[in-house]
Amino acid sequence: GGFNKDYMSGHPAGFPVESPSCPGVITGAPHDGIALEVTLQVPSWAKGYSFDSNFYTFEWPQYICSQYNDFYVVIQSPFPAGSTNGNVVFDPLGNPISVNTTFIGACGCAGGPPCMAGGINFDCPLGTGILAGTGFGAESGSDHAATGWLRTSVPLQESTDQITIRFTIYDSGDGILDSTVLIDKFQWLTGVVSGKTELVSQ
Repeated sequence: GGFNKDYMSGHPAGFPVESPSCPGVITGAPHDGIALEVTLQVPSWAKGYSFDSNFYTFEWPQYICSQYNDFYVVIQSPFPAGSTNGNVVFDPLGNPISVNTTFIGACGCAGGPPCMAGGINFDCPLGTGILAGTGFGAESGSDHAATGWLRTSVPLQESTDQITIRFTIYDSGDGILDSTVLIDKFQWLTGVVSGKTELVSQ
């Protein structure tokens, strides 16, 4: 299974960030990196912005807590206040979105959920419906996994008049079994901006 596209890429500066849920596991070298970078003028009234994303991975369940820890990161420049690497998308434990994220919500297994993968129990609260027909569902031989739709909101400092956002995804450890991400609903925000990534319904 899988198709090796046979090209390498580099980790973004400050990555990889290893998952505390997989102690002692070291992420493999990056493969198949791809990014979309946009530069935006910030409206004078905007206090921040938000966007939705849904991360799918073929690495679940066989390669949870292994070197094959594919990453999805979104880097803002200039870095948000307090950030050391510019990434704005985090799971509830403050970790970047990767194969080992705690946000995995859509998954399935024989006799489950819950499903065991990499020594971790997954409740799979979203079931397998959003996997069907995507290539990550049972039509591929078995169900794999996705986060479900996540909404990320990012506060901006008052002096910010322009930002560059780089949406990046890459394989780790090999270029064979892939992960992908869907991105939707970018919008500028007014009022108080939470600075969180949360599960939402689309």
